[in-house]
Amino acid sequence: MRIILLIVSIFIVGCTQSSPTTPIQPDPNWTQGQLDNGVKYHIYPTDKEPVSLRLYVHIGSAHETEQQKGYAHFLEHMAFNGSTNFTSNDVVKMFESAGLSFGADINAYTSYYETVYQLDLPDNAQLENAMMWMRDIADGLTISDAEVAKEIGVIKGEIRRNRPENKGFSERYYDHLIQGTKLEHIDPVGTVESVSNTTSDSLRAFYQQWYHPQFAEIIVTGDVDAKAAQQLIEQKFANWTAAKTAPDNTVEKPRLTLTDYVDTVGQYDMPSLTLMSTRGPSLYTSREKQIEDWFDNLALELINRKLNAAFDDAAVPVQELVAASIDMDKNNVALYSVSFSPEQRETAEQLLIATLATLRDYGVTENDIQASIAANKQQLTDLDYDWSQQDAPDYAEAKSYSISTGEINQSKQDYRAALTQFVDSITLDKVNAQIHSLLSDEFVVLRAAENEQAIASLSAEIPALKAKLAEKGAKPIALAAGDNQLAGPQASGQVVAQKTNELGFHVWTLSNGVEVWLETDPTTEEHVSVIYASQGGYAALTPNLFAAADLSVPVVIKSGVGGYNGSDFDSYLTRNSIRVFPFVSSTHHGVELALTKEKLADAFKVIFNITTNINVDQRQLDKVRQENIQQQSNYLATPHGKWTQAANRNIFSPESRKYNQSAPALSMVTPEDIRAVHHELFGKNRGNKFVIVGDLTPAEVTPLLRHYIASIPLDEASAPSYKVAYNPEPKALVTVAENNEQNTLYTVSVINSDASAGTARTAFIDDMLQRVLSKRLNEYVREELGLDYAPDAYSVSRDQEPATDWVVDAQVAPKDIDKIDKAIDTVLADLAKGVTQQELDIAAKQLTVALHPLKENPVERTWFYTRYLIHGYGVEALKDVDAMADSITLEEFNQRVTEAFGAGTVKTKYRLTPAQ
Repeated sequence: MRIILLIVSIFIVGCTQSSPTTPIQPDPNWTQGQLDNGVKYHIYPTDKEPVSLRLYVHIGSAHETEQQKGYAHFLEHMAFNGSTNFTSNDVVKMFESAGLSFGADINAYTSYYETVYQLDLPDNAQLENAMMWMRDIADGLTISDAEVAKEIGVIKGEIRRNRPENKGFSERYYDHLIQGTKLEHIDPVGTVESVSNTTSDSLRAFYQQWYHPQFAEIIVTGDVDAKAAQQLIEQKFANWTAAKTAPDNTVEKPRLTLTDYVDTVGQYDMPSLTLMSTRGPSLYTSREKQIEDWFDNLALELINRKLNAAFDDAAVPVQELVAASIDMDKNNVALYSVSFSPEQRETAEQLLIATLATLRDYGVTENDIQASIAANKQQLTDLDYDWSQQDAPDYAEAKSYSISTGEINQSKQDYRAALTQFVDSITLDKVNAQIHSLLSDEFVVLRAAENEQAIASLSAEIPALKAKLAEKGAKPIALAAGDNQLAGPQASGQVVAQKTNELGFHVWTLSNGVEVWLETDPTTEEHVSVIYASQGGYAALTPNLFAAADLSVPVVIKSGVGGYNGSDFDSYLTRNSIRVFPFVSSTHHGVELALTKEKLADAFKVIFNITTNINVDQRQLDKVRQENIQQQSNYLATPHGKWTQAANRNIFSPESRKYNQSAPALSMVTPEDIRAVHHELFGKNRGNKFVIVGDLTPAEVTPLLRHYIASIPLDEASAPSYKVAYNPEPKALVTVAENNEQNTLYTVSVINSDASAGTARTAFIDDMLQRVLSKRLNEYVREELGLDYAPDAYSVSRDQEPATDWVVDAQVAPKDIDKIDKAIDTVLADLAKGVTQQELDIAAKQLTVALHPLKENPVERTWFYTRYLIHGYGVEALKDVDAMADSITLEEFNQRVTEAFGAGTVKTKYRLTPAQ
């Protein structure tokens, strides 16, 4: 269960006030009503299988007294620990048998003003049980002495994880804003003292005081009949008796006023400058206000693009650079922020201010806004498709948000009308007026100082910064539009063979050896997903190129492709509604694209240029290298950085592709090294695959494959060795006694460096094994012993690596280090003895439920097809995940368990303990 502290959430909206004249029209597909006892309900039927439920209780931490701190959140935990119809944790076990995962599908959160219980079901088979559980939450929680005592340790673990003593700069700024308000003394999770002193009687008193039907709302979305769902709600909740003298749950919500602020950076922060201005309420009830918000969004997007172009052109290294709108205290706040190394402060701050002043006074050009106009037109074109992609959890979350904020769930028709009006009204003059409005606001200034000694001078300089921003900006130099077309192939390649296979894919073999797989899917409408990839990744490189590989993707992104520099190439892609995502991992690499059918030829041309015609700008290499070294240096100076580095050095040999690259290695990377990485990865054929999912016919695709993809020059290359170079003599225990929190981080690494190579079956088995291990850890470490809030387990080995590499993590009180060591050893030793058929069946069900949405998610489906094809797994398992999961026997599953956790493995342990 997570806690959401509604402080600052990113929403790309902005605003200037306008008179409401055209009210927002609500979505008519919502069925809403209220029972006689005051319970409100909201039902949204869909034609998709999943079903989501929410119980929204208008009671949060703002309703607690000084002696009740954390009680609203504590009750949230108790919903999983026994009630009228469910014994302790039976609710989790019951829904797990239906394929749900605790935390992902069964969850809850507590904020200042509400507590929300969540269930996302794969279908409606468990709807009545789900409604019964939520009815139990209403007034049937057991709240036994034993369960409360056990949960105290869990919640204290949550406090350790989520409430660090050493806060970051933004957290301290928020604390600064709420000083003197009621929020200053509220924290949904409570305090260690208040949680430790909680009793079943005191918690039950809070429960009975505040949980009343008039404070509750039920949300049901998905594969349900509205009338039947309404009857079920009435059946379960109508007998919840409304109290005659229920207390008033209204709480005053303080208004926060932005102020200038200077403080030191947090341990994971870099020095920074942030300018902020309030744009008005974030809630809109009229179409005119909505459109004004969108114009702010459009203007901020252009400002963000121009800022990034300015810093790239000047090759100024930064850690973060953003212009955006955030929702703070139900107000839209425009934010312009840059973070940097201490020595770059003056350069970075002056460039930010100068760029904003120029944009305010001279605006952008028609050419600048074309990409944004194209993106908004595409959004309008895609509206029906995007709307159809929403599922039960999306609708449930949208309704929860609207209840919290008062925002209307807008109908598709009304949204289309507003978006059409917005797109039709975009002009250069309007956009530049919006930019001028944004950048003419009165700003507050936030400066994160590198040390306490700098605070005074940085504070004193704020008036001068504001004065500098108020000065007239420098007139930009008009650049002539160059011929920056991407190069095409000088000669086309050939299609050697093609066929439609038994699984329904159309498969081509091209003259350069690339194999192309097309899945024709009419449900994608105008959208196409494409991935061009190969096995290899870091494993295909020699160790002297590992550092270059770390830098290669951002260097090429900033340097550009063909005749385009980085920012111009980004604009070209945006204008053409093509999104590009390059990737290089341990055992594979490639480029993923999302596009529309009409841009298919352009996208194929983009792939041809990415694979054959990259730019490597020395200035951008210097910038990216310095940014990486700064980031690494900052992280390695923290206790957590020192700990993770110590673990990395203990597990891997220096020549390993997984051995973290040092700053000296990064500093020696040359443009030739970047090109060598590119040639090794994109200039050679290691079973290269080109996977397409869209509403396309082979006839539409074949000419483009022949011209663009078959013409990519590729040298033949054999598959690399995927053997991982582990440290042959690791220490059994590595302790770093430098934590600056009263918290101990504990990790166990279990490695078999000589395991069997991966297959489709082992991919399924490892996913299921992770679920079994996580469940056992949760039941023993969290529920039985109360040592940690969220013990975790995961595999870090990659496709085709002949090794198993598992990690178990925990965070505990320092006094409990020996207890957690013993507890995890117990869980792993028991696991090595094997799992039961029941555990296997539950994990198999959870995996199939997790994979079923692939049928309706072409982007994810394209990725899974690509991964399985390039690593030789085949795609048969993905075409029938139920059959694949059900075919895995207990014997072979336990063989994998023995391989991963049995006698042939090497176990090492890592502790980050408080400084002595």
